[in-house]
Amino acid sequence: MNMSQRNRYLLAVTILMYVAFGLVTSVIGVIIDKFQTDYNLPLQIAALLPFAFYLSYGICSIPFGIAMDKIGARAVLLLGMGLMTLGSFLFYISENYLIVILMIFMIGVGVTAIQVAGNPFIRSLDSPARYTANLTAIIGIGALGYALSPLLVPIVQSNGFSWNSVYLIFGFMNAILLALLYFAKFPSVEVLQEERINLAQLTSLLGNPLILLYSLGIFLYVAAEVGTSSYILIFMNSVHGVGYHDSFWREGSLLYAAFPSKSALAVALFWLFQALGRLMIAPMMRHVSEKKIFVFHSFGTVALLVVAILGSADISLIAFALVGYFTCASFTSIFSATINSFASSHGTISGILGTAIVGGALGGWLVGAVGGLWNMQWAMTINLIAFAYVFALAVWGKGRLDVAVEEGSALAN
Repeated sequence: MNMSQRNRYLLAVTILMYVAFGLVTSVIGVIIDKFQTDYNLPLQIAALLPFAFYLSYGICSIPFGIAMDKIGARAVLLLGMGLMTLGSFLFYISENYLIVILMIFMIGVGVTAIQVAGNPFIRSLDSPARYTANLTAIIGIGALGYALSPLLVPIVQSNGFSWNSVYLIFGFMNAILLALLYFAKFPSVEVLQEERINLAQLTSLLGNPLILLYSLGIFLYVAAEVGTSSYILIFMNSVHGVGYHDSFWREGSLLYAAFPSKSALAVALFWLFQALGRLMIAPMMRHVSEKKIFVFHSFGTVALLVVAILGSADISLIAFALVGYFTCASFTSIFSATINSFASSHGTISGILGTAIVGGALGGWLVGAVGGLWNMQWAMTINLIAFAYVFALAVWGKGRLDVAVEEGSALAN
């Protein structure tokens, strides 16, 4: 196998890894209610599933970044796939709810490892000039996992299997990917100095007001994204009485077999529309102001979530799906605006922003806790407040977007 063939093989395996962690990430949104029912738990305890998964980002992002510098991509990627594989199998056979929560955390640690190691590894598989295009394409294809995963649980159940059988499927899938990864020959990966996490710079950067404001933006955005997508099913059931097996289509039809749950379909469309939105706005940003795109989409997120909270059952389902589309610009805009605001220390800043993804742990738990104590409309209002902060950051934040336009204007002058 020559270098080109080897790299194409590794690129294909990497794409499949991104699909795999998309599957195990978004499935949480459709198993919380089943986990709660099977183990007879209050929603506040069931809400620990997304909390445990996203807690891993806060604990492990920077350590895995340091490990990347010291032992390279191969070891970190293998560790990540190994944890995802073991966690999936143990989840399937676990009968204690605390062990299930621990396995979700283990899977989250594996996902964190793959995401931290993936970017420089992808760069090494092709020409550096095609790195951004390759990374965008892999993220876009990987997002299929986010969209497909919510549909797997109702399909598995409609065929007579238990809901947790999806983790058996994930376990075998991850084991195959682990084997493919283990026997592959890796190219040497040179981590650029700018990609390294510099612990000596952390203290000064954490005291910078812009980094604090934009890290809070990442924290609240992910909190609201998880808090919304993970509780669509529970919201529709408790507020509108839409059951987990209510479908748009007649039982026995082909479409019913593919989409037996209205609410699960809304969750799948949330992630699918987000992925398609990201692929749409990337070329759009060459012709339209990045800041205007950020403002428009962050406002749309707030507006559609209000409609989802207050609307009728059918309106809520449509609005929740569209919220997914309007979230497409927020994460990348916050991230880019922060990086563009500094001439150096990009690796360390990236590590700080990556750690802020731990907001998903707070959002995932807090929405469930409030929903369990009061009601899901009040719980969804928490996400509304968080998304409102992101909108405010889009309008009044001082981070740099439209860098290419600024540079073009400078050259013209």
